[in-house]
Amino acid sequence: MAETLEKVYASAIFELCIENNSLNEIFEEMTQVNSIFADNEDYLKLLSSPLISEDNKHKALSDVFGEKISDMLFDYLCVLTDKRRIGYFSGIYNEFKSMYNKEKNLLEVNVVTAHPMSDKIKEKLVAKLEQVSGKTVLLEEKVDKSLLGGIILRYENNEIDSSVKGKLDKLKKQIDSTIA
Repeated sequence: MAETLEKVYASAIFELCIENNSLNEIFEEMTQVNSIFADNEDYLKLLSSPLISEDNKHKALSDVFGEKISDMLFDYLCVLTDKRRIGYFSGIYNEFKSMYNKEKNLLEVNVVTAHPMSDKIKEKLVAKLEQVSGKTVLLEEKVDKSLLGGIILRYENNEIDSSVKGKLDKLKKQIDSTIA
């Protein structure tokens, strides 16, 4: 099966990080770069433009990132720019983040509840998820009042919906299929 472009480029820098023992540093820097690109679409368009020379693009990278990131990541951004792949950075970052989490035995879990969880409940949930998964859990909480109650857990490619709204929707589908 062919690998995606994002995965190929993410694997390249991931392997460099492992070789140079700089995985944590580059992960933090890539997170910052991804945030800057996400907040500045025009800047990313400039770096992707075929009308602007490579030298001017490198200068634009240097002006923004200069001494703020490692030489390895700066060179990597220049390569992505030169190969007209900088527009894929978000996808590359997501693939890299997935590799990083696997290497560090981390599990990102998104939790959606109708009301904010107390710290005690969060601690219990994290402890239970860590026990079940065998990984260190990074919990991200979101509140959605339309759930009415209950909880939705999303991690990797899984979703567990124990919300009142989810149960009502499931019941509605059962009734509709019975009547139809």
